[in-house]
Amino acid sequence: MNEIWSEAEKQFIRDTANHLTDEQGAVELTKTCGRIVTVDSWRKQRQKLGIKKKPGRGICEVVVLDGSS
Repeated sequence: MNEIWSEAEKQFIRDTANHLTDEQGAVELTKTCGRIVTVDSWRKQRQKLGIKKKPGRGICEVVVLDGSS
């Protein structure tokens, strides 16, 4: 079922995406918001927010897009 993401949940993703994997983020958000958040839903919402991760398994860093190039 599609749930509407609250601003607090979106902010949690913005704040933690750079140091948590998608799986860890989904687990932590599930604990804090009281509803089940899957890895796929976490990842999709992160992508909708424009947050892109560096490729590779277990890499937690986000890609910083620099407008100077």
